[in-house]
Amino acid sequence: MKTTFISTSALSAATRQSLMKVQQELADAQKEVLTERFADVGMQLGYRTGQSISLRQDYARLTTMIETNSTVSSRLEATQTTLQNLADTAQDFSEQLLALRMGGSNALGAQTDATSRLDGFLDIMNMSFSSGYLFAGVNSDVKPLTDYFATPTSTSKQSVDDAFFAEFGFSQSDPAVSTISAADMENFLNTTFADVFEDPSWSANWSSASSDNMRSRISSSELIETSTNANESAFRKLAMAYTMVADLGTSTLGQPAYEALIDKAITVVNEAVQQIGDQQSKLGVAEQRVTDASDRMSLQIDILTTQITSLEGVDPNEAATRVNQLLTQIETSYALTARIMGLSILNYL
Repeated sequence: MKTTFISTSALSAATRQSLMKVQQELADAQKEVLTERFADVGMQLGYRTGQSISLRQDYARLTTMIETNSTVSSRLEATQTTLQNLADTAQDFSEQLLALRMGGSNALGAQTDATSRLDGFLDIMNMSFSSGYLFAGVNSDVKPLTDYFATPTSTSKQSVDDAFFAEFGFSQSDPAVSTISAADMENFLNTTFADVFEDPSWSANWSSASSDNMRSRISSSELIETSTNANESAFRKLAMAYTMVADLGTSTLGQPAYEALIDKAITVVNEAVQQIGDQQSKLGVAEQRVTDASDRMSLQIDILTTQITSLEGVDPNEAATRVNQLLTQIETSYALTARIMGLSILNYL
């Protein structure tokens, strides 16, 4: 006859192994209470784990796109605000020039004002947002426009000086500026001076911006332009208008040439304001498309969340009940272990 060896040590070891298993189950149950998700999704779902992974990948992709769209929307909003400031400033400049034209000459005041506006225009066009420049196109890490008033003389100012000298044979600061006729000034403004703000001179001397605008993927099927650039006609015309009043010897011009210059500046500024409006409309369409795309993806995320929850979700009440049961089981195990460890044959001798 064979008997099984029994001792308090063997009983204690068996209880300890059982306790370790229950403690692991408790840890899993507590995790499920907190996350409302299976502690081990792969074990619970088996062959359906691949479906869960695919759903979560789609969820992560859509979430990333929505976050990216938020940044794009912020950049578009900043651009729209800047364009409105440019338009308001240009419109104010046009009204002041018109008042000067109608109310008599104040050439020095007009030149001083234009100089200040040109400086402000360049600051705005070189505005940065986040880690790039708003009006640089795809060259977002490069300052779009040169500083006209830089020392030593900037390439942009040199191009204007050279054009003026080539046309008249003297500089803008020469007293001979007063001898320029209205017809000669009009011809200069419409030809040689206008060429300064066209390529290749513009790209070589004024702008480092790219004419290609930034494009953003706003959904899995939509890739759109989400910026503008300093090479657009509206900005060239603003630069032209401010420069012609600021740096073509305005305060020295005779009255007929002065009036011809002011008239041209008013025309160019008004054209620029209209074209800025076109840019605002274009970017406004992009803003709406970004918003619509994000709204659609949010709905998709809601659907994916429901599907993921149906696969991986755990009833928190059921998980909490299981935690309480496991805690009770552990407490019972502790009590039983203590009783076993307290057993001794000496108590019965």
